[in-house]
Amino acid sequence: MLKLYTLPITTLFWTDTDTQLLPFISKQRQEKIASYRFSIDKKLSLYSALLTRMEISILSGISPQSLYFQSKFMHKPMLLSAPYYHFNFSHTKSIILCGISDTHPIGVDIERIDPSLNIETMEAVLHPTEFQYINAAYSNYERTDRFYKIWTQKEAYIKYMGTGFSANVHAFNMLDPKLSSKLFTWKQDCYLCSVFTDFQNIPSAQTVTESELQGYFLSSPLP
Repeated sequence: MLKLYTLPITTLFWTDTDTQLLPFISKQRQEKIASYRFSIDKKLSLYSALLTRMEISILSGISPQSLYFQSKFMHKPMLLSAPYYHFNFSHTKSIILCGISDTHPIGVDIERIDPSLNIETMEAVLHPTEFQYINAAYSNYERTDRFYKIWTQKEAYIKYMGTGFSANVHAFNMLDPKLSSKLFTWKQDCYLCSVFTDFQNIPSAQTVTESELQGYFLSSPLP
C-alpha cells in the first residue's frame, strides 16, 4: 500500500488554532517549531507532523496520541510504535507533500518552480549527464522544468536512502535506468513533485485541507 497526500497552506500567519494543535505533536517537534523565526516555517513544520500523524492513524487504526516517532540528526524519522510503516514528507513555500507505505521505504520531495533560477550556478550539484540533459532543452521554460525534475528526484532518492544530504550529490545520476525506474514525478500547479520508491503503481496524491486536519484533531481532544 502506498498513499500520497498534499496539504496546501492557505493561512500563512500563525493563529490561535495552530497553538491549540501543538499538544498533538511531540515535545521535540514543538521545540523545533519554537526555534523558527517566521510563521510560515512554524506552520509547515507543525502541519507536516500533523498530516503524517493523522494519515498513519487513519490507515493503521492506532490513535494519533499512541504514535511515537524518533528523529535522528540528518536521518529521516522513524515510527517506533508501528515500525512497518514507512513515511516521508517534504514542504516548500506553502505546500506539504507526504508519502506513507506499509511495505516499502519511500522518499518524497516537492519544490516551488522559480523561473528566475540561474541553473548554471547549480552545475556543481548535478551529474554531468543531468547537466547536459537540462541544457539540451529547447527553451528556458523547459530548462527550468528539467532542472526541478532532476533536483526533486535527487532529493527524493537521498531521503529514500535515509542517510542525509550528501556532499557527493553530484555523483547520483537520476537519468540512470536503475534509479529512474523507481521514480515518479509530476507537476502540480507551480510545484514539481517526485517520489522514489520500489512500488510500480503510484497513486495520485490526495489533497487534504487545513480545516480537515484541524477538525480531525480538535474534535477529539487529548486525554
